[in-house]
Amino acid sequence: MANPVSWSNEKKRPLILPALQPDLNRGINHSELHRLRAADLENYSRQTEYECGTRILVGLKDYVFDMTAVKESLSPGGDLSVYAFKDISYALAKYSASETDTLIQGYDSLSSEEKGVLDSWVGIFLTRFPVIGMLLPAEQL
Repeated sequence: MANPVSWSNEKKRPLILPALQPDLNRGINHSELHRLRAADLENYSRQTEYECGTRILVGLKDYVFDMTAVKESLSPGGDLSVYAFKDISYALAKYSASETDTLIQGYDSLSSEEKGVLDSWVGIFLTRFPVIGMLLPAEQL
């Protein structure tokens, strides 16, 4: 059964998450995952232009998640389209759906409380969306 989650955006409509799957990412071999930067996510977006069947990717803390299960919300015109193909760590830690906050990469400037919020979001995503890669800082690869 899907669970609604409140988001801070002007439309105030909940995002319905896929059902909880506690074992979804258990046992993943991090050394075998793609290594991507936020710029790689944006490039993927431009290359595919949301073609039919295109995966919707987002970066969150150290992970890249396949968010295709909530494609309707993340596609152009969707309530959360500002999150698609971006590192959303900073924005989620701030409970923000502002496009400005999706442009801030990394999370070093967050308070300890906000880092706790970020860790909670990572836990939620790990049990609902497949990890397809590791998110690297812009200067690495």
